[in-house]
Order: sequence, then structure tokens, then C-alpha cells
Amino acid sequence: MTKQDDATLFDQIKNDDYQSFEVVFRSYYAELTRFATSIVRNQTIGEEIAQEAFIYIWEKRHKIALKGSLKAYLMSSVKNKCINYIRLELPKQQATTDLEGVSAMTTEMPEDESGALKRKIQLAIDQLPKKCKSIFVLSRYGGLTYAEIAEELEISTKTVENQMTIALRKLKESLNEELKNHGL
Repeated sequence: MTKQDDATLFDQIKNDDYQSFEVVFRSYYAELTRFATSIVRNQTIGEEIAQEAFIYIWEKRHKIALKGSLKAYLMSSVKNKCINYIRLELPKQQATTDLEGVSAMTTEMPEDESGALKRKIQLAIDQLPKKCKSIFVLSRYGGLTYAEIAEELEISTKTVENQMTIALRKLKESLNEELKNHGL
């Protein structure tokens, strides 16, 4: 679709034309799902995020003022929803992190000790500065490369590297006592 087609369709959507909304949905849903899935690395979650973007468009159609193309707006919306998912939802679903050796260490411990260590790790992650935490979560939980994180957050790869260094140092400091107690 051209930018003009997008603008016309969105004007019709703003006038409560559900058929125009269906045309937009059918035109972009598969591409948005692939895009979301490539970020969150989960097909089901990618589909849900793409659907949420369309639900948002329909529910807020009277308030949205497009400055560019509808496709660009949808892609940006999906990207932001993916980042929010990785920042907020993924850590809730994953009680552990693959922080060097910690996963292996926790499987060898009694369950009470393992759970306590996992909580301490999550607490240490939660105490990271906001930017460090976001980058750490995108890297470790989201599985994104430094280059992908830099692109998603619109920062340099060097900034991502520096923030990961800071995050890992702070986590090591926070968890140092616990790691010593377990021979790491």
C-alpha cells in the first residue's frame, strides 16, 4: 500500500469504517507478527503483540494523529510493545537468569536454597539503574544482540556494551557474597 492509501484508509477508520480497518489488518498483520516474533523470539507472543497494536489503533482511532505512514506507525507501535514486553513481562515469567554459571549452580542446590538465590538475583537485577536494567533484560531475557538492542533503543552499540559492563559489574558486586557462599 502507498502512503496515500494508508492515509485514506486511516481517515475512513477514524470515521468508524470497520471494513477499512479489516483491509489494514489483512495487509499488515502477518508482517507485524513476523517483526514482533523476531524481537520477542516467541510466535504466540508475537501474534498477541501484533493484535494489541491493531486493538489500540481501533480503540484510539479518534485520538491518533498520523504524521507519517500508517505502516510506520504500526511498526513503531509493535516495536514499543515488544520492548515493554521484554522489560516488564519477560522477567516475571523467567524467575532465573543465565548469568554465568548461576543456572547450573541453582540446579545443584536444594530447592529452598535455589529459590532464595533466584529471588536475590531478581532483586539485584531490579536494583540496577533503569537504563542498565533495560539493556540487561533485552540481552539476557530477550536474547537480543548488542546491535539489535542499540537499534531498538536508538543508542550506539558502544553504549550498550558499556551499560552491559556496568550491569554485570553491579550484579557481581550485589551477588558476590552469595556466589562465594556457593563456591563460585
